[in-house]
Amino acid sequence: MFKSRYKEAYNTIRPSKELISDVIRQARIEKSHDRKKIKKNRFVHKIALIAAAVVVCFVIAVPVCAAHIPAFYKIVEFLSPALADQLIPIEKSCTSQGITMQVEAIHLVGDQADIILSLQDAEDSGQDLVHGVMDLYDSYGLSDYTNDSVIGGCHFLTYDVVEDKAYFQVTVQAEKAYQADKLQFRVRSVLCNKYKETKDVDLSGVAYTADTKWVELNGSGGILPEKELPDSMKGDFGTAEDPLPRTKVLDELKVADCAADDFTVTGIAYMDGVLRVQMCMGDNWRSDRHVELFLRDSDGNERYSDRSVSWYEEVGDTSYDFYEFWYIEDIAQIEDYSMYGIFHDSGELIEGDWTVTFRVGD
Repeated sequence: MFKSRYKEAYNTIRPSKELISDVIRQARIEKSHDRKKIKKNRFVHKIALIAAAVVVCFVIAVPVCAAHIPAFYKIVEFLSPALADQLIPIEKSCTSQGITMQVEAIHLVGDQADIILSLQDAEDSGQDLVHGVMDLYDSYGLSDYTNDSVIGGCHFLTYDVVEDKAYFQVTVQAEKAYQADKLQFRVRSVLCNKYKETKDVDLSGVAYTADTKWVELNGSGGILPEKELPDSMKGDFGTAEDPLPRTKVLDELKVADCAADDFTVTGIAYMDGVLRVQMCMGDNWRSDRHVELFLRDSDGNERYSDRSVSWYEEVGDTSYDFYEFWYIEDIAQIEDYSMYGIFHDSGELIEGDWTVTFRVGD
């Protein structure tokens, strides 16, 4: 990854000949002044001259260093903030793939940053990509050239019709406190045309016996802890050789019969006091489909699942995302219950390169 980033940056970041000449000229002026100083000052300026010469050598040989080697950037910033801004210029907005990104506000507290940013259609782009709910698809990060964010979360705020802007709140955290003198925020992909739809889920075909299979889980959660599950629902926690946890799930519809670009109900069964509802979200590597399922009793009381598990299954080059939702309840008459879901679909994935550089307080 570093090699590809280095090569990409090296091919795009090149200081002008005028900049290099100015640095050399300044070094010569410094040397001329040194000769007029006393011996003590001459020593101090000689060190500065050597540092400036080192900077020039690095600028000529590897101009990408300032952008990707934190220690080098801090040296350049210390010696000459203006030179640092030449190597890594202040860019408060960025346009890529017909979309313009801008950081509207940022709040730094130690190693955590809260960022408000906006996306809008670029002028004269001829596209209408920004017109409602969007997502940054977990492709964002904040850097201060000494450390990068390691965890984060993104929340869509609103879409302003008048300004044609979609606003987001992004929270990121780094391993150590952020330095506020210069920051860079980047995004690599966005999801457009997100929407949600409420639909009923038919429980009339529920099975009371069904085949099951073991799967390796990539996620699980719910209000009921693993240890409180019925014994028939408990899985295993893996081994040192194969650490992924496993559990048994319904084995009814073939994976090849699932839609790659839509939701598919792949099984519903009530066994051992647990109502299982299994769904395939299709191929989620370039999308973000998920569903919120609610079980409703005859009195109109609604509840979310007690537990859910998720895993992937592959057919050829397509990876299918599966979820199974568990409702632990004694159900005498399944016909007294109904179910509906809020289905979220992401729409179109657009990959680009949005990078803004700014100083806090500008």
